[in-house]
Amino acid sequence: MSYQVIARKYRPARFADITAQEHITGTIQNSLRMGRVGHGYIFSGLRGVGKTTAARVFAKAVNCERMIEDPKYLKEVTEPCGECESCRDFDAGASLNISEFDAASNNGVDDIRLLRDNVRYGPQKGRYRVYIIDEVHMLTTAAFNAFLKTLEEPPPHAIFIFATTELHKIPATIASRCQRFNFKRIPLDRIQGQLQQICDAEGITADADALQLVARKAQGSMRDAQSILDQVIAFALDSEGERVIRYEKVADLLSYIDDEHFFMVTEAIANADAAAMLDLAGMVNRNGYDEQDFIEKLIEHFRNFLIIHNLRSSKLIERPEPVKERYQRDALRLTPQAIMAMTDFLMQTQRELKFYAEHQFRFELALLKLIELGRGTSQMATAPADEKKKPEPVTPPSASAPATPSKPAASARRPKAAPAPESSATPSGLPPVPEPPTAPPAGRAAARPQGAKAAGSIDFGSWKQSFSKFGSNADQHLPAMNRQRVEESADHAESGAPVAVLEQLRMEWGRFLEHLSARGLQVLVSHLHASELVSCSPSGVVQLGCCRKFSYEELQHDSALLESELAEFYRLPLKLAVRYDAERDACTREKSVFTMFKELSETNELVRYLISDFGAELAY
Repeated sequence: MSYQVIARKYRPARFADITAQEHITGTIQNSLRMGRVGHGYIFSGLRGVGKTTAARVFAKAVNCERMIEDPKYLKEVTEPCGECESCRDFDAGASLNISEFDAASNNGVDDIRLLRDNVRYGPQKGRYRVYIIDEVHMLTTAAFNAFLKTLEEPPPHAIFIFATTELHKIPATIASRCQRFNFKRIPLDRIQGQLQQICDAEGITADADALQLVARKAQGSMRDAQSILDQVIAFALDSEGERVIRYEKVADLLSYIDDEHFFMVTEAIANADAAAMLDLAGMVNRNGYDEQDFIEKLIEHFRNFLIIHNLRSSKLIERPEPVKERYQRDALRLTPQAIMAMTDFLMQTQRELKFYAEHQFRFELALLKLIELGRGTSQMATAPADEKKKPEPVTPPSASAPATPSKPAASARRPKAAPAPESSATPSGLPPVPEPPTAPPAGRAAARPQGAKAAGSIDFGSWKQSFSKFGSNADQHLPAMNRQRVEESADHAESGAPVAVLEQLRMEWGRFLEHLSARGLQVLVSHLHASELVSCSPSGVVQLGCCRKFSYEELQHDSALLESELAEFYRLPLKLAVRYDAERDACTREKSVFTMFKELSETNELVRYLISDFGAELAY
């Protein structure tokens, strides 16, 4: 017998052998147990994920004599036995109850008419005649229309199974008459495990990294992985006949660019080393690598860095463990803003590169541009944090206006004025002569000292801040009475008072979130926006209530980091306790715009003033 390729030799013959499609095989097996077998099925998905294989196993199972005659076997096993006459005929390709059509070559009306004529005849043996039509989206519109009536009212013995990679090309009139099953892309670890089993069965030793490289090259298709493995086995055998698959040989055969070259790119960007970048571009040219493929892999390389920055985990990176650890080490060398800028530039270069005759020249310029983008964006990212530390410039007073008191706010915050000393009285015992009042300036606006406010007036100068920071932390903008309480409690802190006051923590909470953002912890800040400060114990234990389950789990995971940042920012020995508020979670999802407007009118001083004095209403 001639050699049989791996994809055919190890083709699944049972539902249990189909990899990573348990949601489909389980549904089909349940329908067989319950006797609820439909007349039309559509199997859609990527190439090589098991669509036609599942259709063949299904066709084999519905006519298996043991499943028909043995109810116990049907209920407990629900797999074709492979031993009865129907299963043997199917394996030998001699079964007349199963017909396979290729719609790519038989896509006309005449072919469908011939199929319609054959459907009228019952099965030779068994209960059903199964028609498997592969690449059904290749049928013409007239062929689909000719098939409608048969599919709507088929004979009781007919089952149609359509396999396609492009579900959107099937007319809705056909799809609505069938049960649709979407086959998933096979995960990399499942493909690698299946390839390892094949190598063990063939008596071949293979490196785990080599098999993972083959699985990555397949991009979720099991058939592609098996075909590549066939090619690798033929290439990897050495002159002495040793049946070993090494990573280096697989990378050489597949022209795979090793991850080390991409780490060299990021190292050259971080060090602003243009010479190293040009050497790398020359290496790509000398080894015959495709520039488009290199840019595509480089985009994936930057994507892995973004995963580390945003998730602080490498679980979504499909690489060996040593490579994952290196991604975690090198992620801090570039900011997320720089990585996004470089990724956008690479995608634009990838689109434009095919229009240039000199690919190498354009490719070198693109790599040199990455150094500029990495350095420029990193500086821009740190600029706002530095600008915040600079003191605001003081506006010089006008020549015509008199000098105003320099600290009116400090005197206004004092709850009580200091009493005058007795020594200030005149020696004769007479009351002191009051000083004449200072003449008011000519301008009407200067009648009051700078910073003074009339009773009941509103500070309209900060209305934008009041609106922009309204949300889950809106209570940090407290009225003057609450601020006075905070200061009074701070004055008594020296005499055995609590470590921190809740209102004081809330007032600085917005600045604390900005502090975390400046340190590159944007993901942590997004989770804190779904939380609020609930309480603060006298010993300094801050309780944080979280209204989202996912945010609660992430905050629990990073509680040590958050606690250290909290203590460093407030300069207090604070401890952190995070709890999940399930009731508030349900209320948050159901909150309407009217509820938010009501909360805003109750907590925001400016909105309350607009409603009471101007009759403001919600326009929605």
